[in-house]
Amino acid sequence: MNLTLKQIAEMSQSEIKGNPDFIPTGICGLDNIKDGALSYSNNIDKPENFKDLKLGAIILPLAAKEKQIPFEGNIIYAKNPEYAFTLVMREISPLNKDIKPGIHERAVVSPKAKIGKDVFIGANTVVEDGAEIGDNTIIYPNVYIGKNVKIGMFCLIYPNVVIREECILKNKVILQPGCVIGADGFGYVFNGKHEKIPQMGNVILEDDVEIGANSTIDRAKLNHTIIGANTKIDNLVQVGHNVKTGMSCIMVSQVGVAGSTELGNGVILAGQAGISGHLKIGDGAVVGPQTGIISNVKAGDKVMGSPAMSYGDFMRLNVIFKKLPALYKEITDLKKKFHF
Repeated sequence: MNLTLKQIAEMSQSEIKGNPDFIPTGICGLDNIKDGALSYSNNIDKPENFKDLKLGAIILPLAAKEKQIPFEGNIIYAKNPEYAFTLVMREISPLNKDIKPGIHERAVVSPKAKIGKDVFIGANTVVEDGAEIGDNTIIYPNVYIGKNVKIGMFCLIYPNVVIREECILKNKVILQPGCVIGADGFGYVFNGKHEKIPQMGNVILEDDVEIGANSTIDRAKLNHTIIGANTKIDNLVQVGHNVKTGMSCIMVSQVGVAGSTELGNGVILAGQAGISGHLKIGDGAVVGPQTGIISNVKAGDKVMGSPAMSYGDFMRLNVIFKKLPALYKEITDLKKKFHF
């Protein structure tokens, strides 16, 4: 690490208390202190916890300026300490920085594909006719990019990803290993037996979307499945055909969203939540873990349970549920006493 505190503070427009020319020996968490390193904390409720930390520097909230923090090292005061620390991590991380632009000799790239500047394409990757790959995009080995796929600038596609025909990735999209973009939606019509409905639409991933490992985003029947800008999808998530999400949504591992459902901006779907099809989830709604959604959710609502109910009702019912054995015994004893 060769960043001075001044450079670190400038990244996040933060303030320094101490030596601006100090260079930390590295970074660390507060659970694994390294002498002379840089760490951070959002919590300053107990200032005494910082007294004996053998750190070179620490990033603290702006509110820490008003407290007597007994820390002997350098302090950076930031609006968001975790974000400031994240910027440092990005700067010093070696990930992908040693990759040089070029097309591997064992990659199969159609002469009808359009490849931008400073693109890397790894071994055994296939790029079909009509595909377009934007500048500074990195595509690891063993990726399949179908016909007429469009990939924007500064995208990062990890190994064993499949992007099927006609799908669109805008800028700064990240696809983790094994995810599938544009598989057929689950569509059948029954005519004595289940007959497959052709899925002729595509998937559009807006700017700054990240899709986790082994997650699947199905193509639309006719139009578009759309994942809104800055939405982050965890590993092992299934998004059905014709789903549309707003900006900055979160879907945690093992979430399933059935076809034609619409999510507003900033929706959070916690782990293993299941969303039925053709529903609307309003802006800022929070769906708790293992929740089953079978009707629309209003903007800002927080729901939990299966079927879903308000978070407050769920917690009250959970308290009652724990008392049921005792209540059952009490009722049984009363029945015996009064010969019911």
